[in-house]
Amino acid sequence: MRSVLYRFPDLQQFERIVGDPEEGDLELGLPAGEVVADGEWVLAVFELGENRRATSAAACASVSPEGARLTFEPRDWRRLADFARTEATRPGSMPDTDAAALVRAEAEVRPAAPPGGKGAVAVGRVPPPTAPLRLKGKGSRILVVDDDPQIREMLSTMLEAVELAVVAVASAEEALERVRGAPFHLVVLDWNLPRMNGIELCRTLRQDPGLRDLPVLFLTANASSQDMVYAFASGADDYMVKPFRAPELGARIFSLLRRTRRSAP
Repeated sequence: MRSVLYRFPDLQQFERIVGDPEEGDLELGLPAGEVVADGEWVLAVFELGENRRATSAAACASVSPEGARLTFEPRDWRRLADFARTEATRPGSMPDTDAAALVRAEAEVRPAAPPGGKGAVAVGRVPPPTAPLRLKGKGSRILVVDDDPQIREMLSTMLEAVELAVVAVASAEEALERVRGAPFHLVVLDWNLPRMNGIELCRTLRQDPGLRDLPVLFLTANASSQDMVYAFASGADDYMVKPFRAPELGARIFSLLRRTRRSAP
Protein backbone atom coordinates (compact mmCIF):
# COMPACT_ATOMS: atom_id res chain seq x y z
CA MET A 1 0.00 0.00 0.00
CA ARG A 2 1.31 3.45 -0.89
CA SER A 3 1.59 6.08 1.80
CA VAL A 4 0.67 9.77 1.66
CA LEU A 5 2.42 12.10 4.11
CA TYR A 6 0.67 15.05 5.77
CA ARG A 7 2.70 17.49 7.86
CA PHE A 8 0.94 19.85 10.27
CA PRO A 9 3.50 21.85 12.31
CA ASP A 10 0.56 23.90 13.58
CA LEU A 11 -1.31 21.39 15.74
CA GLN A 12 -4.26 23.74 16.24
CA GLN A 13 -4.74 23.89 12.47
CA PHE A 14 -5.01 20.10 12.34
CA GLU A 15 -7.45 20.05 15.25
CA ARG A 16 -9.63 22.59 13.43
CA ILE A 17 -9.57 20.48 10.27
CA VAL A 18 -10.47 17.28 12.07
CA GLY A 19 -13.12 19.13 14.06
CA ASP A 20 -15.92 17.26 15.74
CA PRO A 21 -15.49 13.62 14.70
CA GLU A 22 -19.26 13.16 14.70
CA GLU A 23 -19.85 16.11 12.40
CA GLY A 24 -16.75 16.30 10.19
CA ASP A 25 -16.93 15.41 6.51
CA LEU A 26 -14.30 12.69 7.07
CA GLU A 27 -12.31 13.90 4.05
CA LEU A 28 -8.99 15.61 3.42
CA GLY A 29 -7.50 17.07 0.27
CA LEU A 30 -4.18 15.70 -0.92
CA PRO A 31 -0.88 17.34 0.04
CA ALA A 32 0.85 19.20 -2.78
CA GLY A 33 2.58 16.93 -5.24
CA GLU A 34 0.71 13.74 -4.29
CA VAL A 35 -1.19 11.81 -6.95
CA VAL A 36 -3.71 9.01 -6.37
CA ALA A 37 -6.03 6.89 -8.48
CA ASP A 38 -9.78 6.93 -8.01
CA GLY A 39 -10.76 4.15 -5.59
CA GLU A 40 -7.17 3.50 -4.47
CA TRP A 41 -6.56 2.70 -0.79
CA VAL A 42 -3.57 4.47 0.75
CA LEU A 43 -2.00 4.79 4.18
CA ALA A 44 -2.23 8.43 5.29
CA VAL A 45 0.66 9.29 7.63
CA PHE A 46 0.38 12.43 9.79
CA GLU A 47 3.27 14.31 11.42
CA LEU A 48 1.74 16.70 13.94
CA GLY A 49 3.01 19.61 15.99
CA GLU A 50 6.50 20.85 16.73
CA ASN A 51 7.49 17.45 18.13
CA ARG A 52 6.49 15.71 14.88
CA ARG A 53 4.52 13.00 16.63
CA ALA A 54 3.24 10.60 13.97
CA THR A 55 0.19 8.44 13.44
CA SER A 56 -1.53 6.89 10.43
CA ALA A 57 -4.87 5.77 9.07
CA ALA A 58 -6.10 3.97 5.97
CA ALA A 59 -8.13 6.05 3.53
CA CYS A 60 -9.84 5.62 0.17
CA ALA A 61 -9.01 8.08 -2.62
CA SER A 62 -11.60 9.72 -4.82
CA VAL A 63 -10.85 11.84 -7.89
CA SER A 64 -13.32 14.36 -9.32
CA PRO A 65 -13.13 17.53 -11.41
CA GLU A 66 -12.82 19.44 -8.13
CA GLY A 67 -9.68 17.51 -7.23
CA ALA A 68 -8.55 14.41 -5.34
CA ARG A 69 -9.53 13.70 -1.75
CA LEU A 70 -9.03 10.96 0.83
CA THR A 71 -12.05 9.63 2.74
CA PHE A 72 -11.62 8.08 6.18
CA GLU A 73 -13.71 5.65 8.21
CA PRO A 74 -15.52 7.30 11.16
CA ARG A 75 -13.55 5.28 13.74
CA ASP A 76 -10.24 6.38 12.14
CA TRP A 77 -11.40 10.01 12.03
CA ARG A 78 -12.17 9.84 15.76
CA ARG A 79 -8.74 8.33 16.44
CA LEU A 80 -7.04 11.15 14.54
CA ALA A 81 -8.92 13.70 16.63
CA ASP A 82 -8.04 11.87 19.85
CA PHE A 83 -4.39 11.61 18.83
CA ALA A 84 -4.21 15.34 18.12
CA ARG A 85 -5.69 16.17 21.53
CA THR A 86 -3.66 13.74 23.64
CA GLU A 87 -0.59 12.25 21.94
CA ALA A 88 0.67 14.89 19.53
CA THR A 89 1.88 17.19 22.32
CA ARG A 90 4.19 14.54 23.78
CA PRO A 91 7.92 14.89 23.06
CA GLY A 92 9.54 12.64 20.50
CA SER A 93 9.69 12.08 16.76
CA MET A 94 9.53 9.20 14.33
CA PRO A 95 10.85 6.64 14.33
CA ASP A 96 9.77 5.97 17.94
CA THR A 97 11.92 3.78 20.14
CA ASP A 98 9.38 0.95 19.92
CA ALA A 99 9.45 0.75 16.12
CA ALA A 100 13.19 1.37 16.08
CA ALA A 101 13.68 -1.68 18.28
CA LEU A 102 12.22 -3.81 15.52
CA VAL A 103 14.57 -2.25 13.00
CA ARG A 104 17.32 -4.04 14.94
CA ALA A 105 15.40 -7.30 14.53
CA GLU A 106 15.77 -7.55 10.76
CA ALA A 107 13.56 -10.62 10.44
CA GLU A 108 12.20 -11.26 6.98
CA VAL A 109 9.71 -13.86 5.76
CA ARG A 110 10.38 -15.20 2.28
CA PRO A 111 8.38 -17.74 0.24
CA ALA A 112 10.28 -20.96 -0.24
CA ALA A 113 9.64 -24.34 -1.85
CA PRO A 114 11.58 -26.92 0.13
CA PRO A 115 11.80 -30.50 -1.14
CA GLY A 116 8.54 -32.37 -0.84
CA GLY A 117 6.32 -29.39 -0.09
CA LYS A 118 4.69 -26.31 -1.55
CA GLY A 119 3.94 -22.97 -0.05
CA ALA A 120 6.27 -23.41 2.90
CA VAL A 121 7.91 -20.38 4.44
CA ALA A 122 11.53 -19.87 5.41
CA VAL A 123 11.69 -17.83 8.59
CA GLY A 124 14.46 -15.41 9.39
CA ARG A 125 16.13 -15.68 12.78
CA VAL A 126 15.23 -12.86 15.18
CA PRO A 127 18.15 -11.68 17.30
CA PRO A 128 17.42 -10.73 20.92
CA PRO A 129 17.40 -7.04 21.88
CA THR A 130 20.81 -5.69 22.73
CA ALA A 131 19.55 -3.89 25.84
CA PRO A 132 16.47 -3.86 28.08
CA LEU A 133 13.64 -2.06 26.30
CA ARG A 134 11.25 0.45 27.84
CA LEU A 135 8.44 0.77 25.35
CA LYS A 136 5.12 2.63 25.16
CA GLY A 137 3.59 -0.59 23.85
CA LYS A 138 5.00 -2.70 26.69
CA GLY A 139 2.51 -5.28 27.84
CA SER A 140 0.03 -4.69 25.01
CA ARG A 141 -1.69 -7.94 24.05
CA ILE A 142 -1.42 -9.00 20.41
CA LEU A 143 -3.47 -11.85 18.92
CA VAL A 144 -1.79 -13.50 15.90
CA VAL A 145 -4.16 -15.54 13.71
CA ASP A 146 -2.42 -17.67 11.07
CA ASP A 147 -2.73 -21.35 10.17
CA ASP A 148 0.99 -21.63 9.35
CA PRO A 149 2.87 -22.70 12.52
CA GLN A 150 6.15 -21.21 11.28
CA ILE A 151 4.55 -17.79 10.78
CA ARG A 152 2.98 -17.96 14.24
CA GLU A 153 6.30 -18.86 15.82
CA MET A 154 8.23 -16.18 13.94
CA LEU A 155 5.73 -13.40 14.73
CA SER A 156 5.55 -14.44 18.39
CA THR A 157 9.33 -14.38 18.71
CA MET A 158 9.64 -11.04 16.92
CA LEU A 159 6.94 -9.28 18.95
CA GLU A 160 7.95 -10.78 22.28
CA ALA A 161 11.48 -9.47 21.59
CA VAL A 162 10.05 -5.96 21.97
CA GLU A 163 8.11 -6.92 25.11
CA LEU A 164 4.63 -7.32 23.67
CA ALA A 165 2.40 -10.09 25.01
CA VAL A 166 1.50 -12.43 22.14
CA VAL A 167 -1.14 -15.14 21.81
CA ALA A 168 -1.01 -17.10 18.55
CA VAL A 169 -3.88 -19.25 17.21
CA ALA A 170 -4.47 -21.21 14.02
CA SER A 171 -8.13 -20.51 13.27
CA ALA A 172 -10.72 -17.74 13.26
CA GLU A 173 -12.94 -19.75 15.56
CA GLU A 174 -10.24 -19.96 18.22
CA ALA A 175 -9.48 -16.26 17.70
CA LEU A 176 -13.11 -15.37 18.45
CA GLU A 177 -13.01 -17.46 21.60
CA ARG A 178 -9.85 -15.67 22.73
CA VAL A 179 -10.99 -12.09 22.09
CA ARG A 180 -14.33 -12.76 23.79
CA GLY A 181 -12.59 -14.18 26.83
CA ALA A 182 -9.83 -11.61 27.44
CA PRO A 183 -8.90 -8.08 26.31
CA PHE A 184 -6.58 -7.62 23.33
CA HIS A 185 -5.15 -4.46 21.80
CA LEU A 186 -4.53 -5.65 18.23
CA VAL A 187 -5.23 -8.61 15.92
CA VAL A 188 -2.68 -9.59 13.24
CA LEU A 189 -4.79 -11.62 10.85
CA ASP A 190 -4.16 -13.89 7.87
CA TRP A 191 -6.75 -13.98 5.09
CA ASN A 192 -6.59 -17.70 4.21
CA LEU A 193 -7.72 -19.69 7.22
CA PRO A 194 -9.51 -23.04 7.53
CA ARG A 195 -13.32 -22.83 7.75
CA MET A 196 -14.02 -19.16 8.60
CA ASN A 197 -11.55 -16.99 6.69
CA GLY A 198 -9.95 -13.73 7.79
CA ILE A 199 -12.47 -11.51 6.00
CA GLU A 200 -15.37 -13.25 7.75
CA LEU A 201 -13.61 -12.93 11.10
CA CYS A 202 -12.98 -9.22 10.57
CA ARG A 203 -16.64 -8.66 9.71
CA THR A 204 -17.71 -10.59 12.80
CA LEU A 205 -15.51 -8.41 15.00
CA ARG A 206 -16.95 -5.23 13.48
CA GLN A 207 -20.50 -6.44 14.17
CA ASP A 208 -19.79 -7.14 17.85
CA PRO A 209 -20.37 -4.00 19.98
CA GLY A 210 -17.64 -5.02 22.39
CA LEU A 211 -15.04 -5.72 19.69
CA ARG A 212 -15.85 -3.35 16.83
CA ASP A 213 -13.03 -0.95 17.74
CA LEU A 214 -10.37 -3.66 18.10
CA PRO A 215 -7.66 -2.84 15.49
CA VAL A 216 -7.13 -5.47 12.79
CA LEU A 217 -4.00 -5.66 10.64
CA PHE A 218 -4.17 -8.11 7.74
CA LEU A 219 -0.89 -9.93 7.05
CA THR A 220 -1.49 -12.07 3.99
CA ALA A 221 -0.14 -13.40 0.72
CA ASN A 222 -3.18 -11.96 -1.09
CA ALA A 223 -1.50 -9.14 -2.98
CA SER A 224 -4.05 -7.77 -5.46
CA SER A 225 -5.47 -4.28 -5.10
CA GLN A 226 -8.98 -5.77 -5.15
CA ASP A 227 -8.11 -7.96 -2.17
CA MET A 228 -6.90 -4.89 -0.31
CA VAL A 229 -10.11 -2.99 -1.07
CA TYR A 230 -12.15 -6.00 0.06
CA ALA A 231 -10.23 -6.19 3.35
CA PHE A 232 -10.69 -2.50 4.15
CA ALA A 233 -14.37 -2.76 3.25
CA SER A 234 -14.69 -5.56 5.81
CA GLY A 235 -13.30 -3.27 8.52
CA ALA A 236 -9.51 -3.75 8.42
CA ASP A 237 -7.31 -0.98 9.83
CA ASP A 238 -4.17 -1.84 7.86
CA TYR A 239 -2.97 -4.34 5.26
CA MET A 240 0.45 -5.86 4.59
CA VAL A 241 1.50 -8.44 2.04
CA LYS A 242 3.84 -11.38 2.66
CA PRO A 243 6.79 -11.47 2.34
CA PHE A 244 7.32 -8.57 4.71
CA ARG A 245 10.12 -6.86 6.60
CA ALA A 246 10.02 -6.75 10.38
CA PRO A 247 10.76 -3.00 10.71
CA GLU A 248 7.77 -2.03 8.55
CA LEU A 249 5.45 -4.46 10.32
CA GLY A 250 6.66 -3.19 13.68
CA ALA A 251 6.12 0.44 12.73
CA ARG A 252 2.56 -0.29 11.63
CA ILE A 253 1.76 -2.34 14.74
CA PHE A 254 2.99 0.36 17.09
CA SER A 255 1.17 3.02 15.08
CA LEU A 256 -2.10 1.13 15.58
CA LEU A 257 -1.35 0.64 19.28
CA ARG A 258 -0.72 4.38 19.72
CA ARG A 259 -3.96 5.21 17.95
CA THR A 260 -6.07 3.09 20.28
CA ARG A 261 -4.46 4.70 23.39
CA ARG A 262 -5.40 1.63 25.38
CA SER A 263 -3.52 0.65 28.51
CA ALA A 264 -2.14 -2.83 28.83
CA PRO A 265 -4.19 -5.02 31.21
